[in-house]
Amino acid sequence: MMKGQSQVVGFTIITLIMLSITSIVFLWAQPLIERSSDFNDIDSMENQMIKLDNSIKQVAYDKSQKTINFNIESGSLIWEKKNRINYYSNKELPFSSGEKIIVQGSLTGIDNTTSTSPCYNSSVNGSIGDDESSCLYKQGSNFQLFYPVLNDSSGNCFSIRIVPGSNAGASAGNYDIELKYNQTNTVVESNLDNGCSTIYKPEIILNIK
Repeated sequence: MMKGQSQVVGFTIITLIMLSITSIVFLWAQPLIERSSDFNDIDSMENQMIKLDNSIKQVAYDKSQKTINFNIESGSLIWEKKNRINYYSNKELPFSSGEKIIVQGSLTGIDNTTSTSPCYNSSVNGSIGDDESSCLYKQGSNFQLFYPVLNDSSGNCFSIRIVPGSNAGASAGNYDIELKYNQTNTVVESNLDNGCSTIYKPEIILNIK
């Protein structure tokens, strides 16, 4: 009888030890699992922003229209200016206010330095044929799409402009984003067009459904 009781007690103790170890491991690993999920969400959003940028440029160049699926795991996508679209994350990552880096766009300008890159210095005009017509920035867990002004060899300017549709902002969810060429605007806007006297700006209507 005593032997059977000892076996039961021993088994109970071992079970309690195993449960305790499992709980400790789970408590230790849970933040790492959540952090890994956060990084996956940010990587997914980066790919979504690249897809949005490429689609906007395609519609601008083709003077066409296109609808893309856009999934926001968390945070918000917001049109802010005619040349900017921002994604604000609500992820609490350690580098959430880190240095702004270029994911897509011109890293250097005409003198091979960042100071003359239209992506690093928005007051500088890029060159058609040398510089990208868009810049995708990543700062911590946030992203920004920016469309700089480019010059051609004759001094004419070019820049993509984003016009808000009936809905130009969205929080977490799955959406269809309609992109439609509207017109080529030639009106100079001193606050956006960096001193250009002649500029061609294909306008793309952004509508989130």
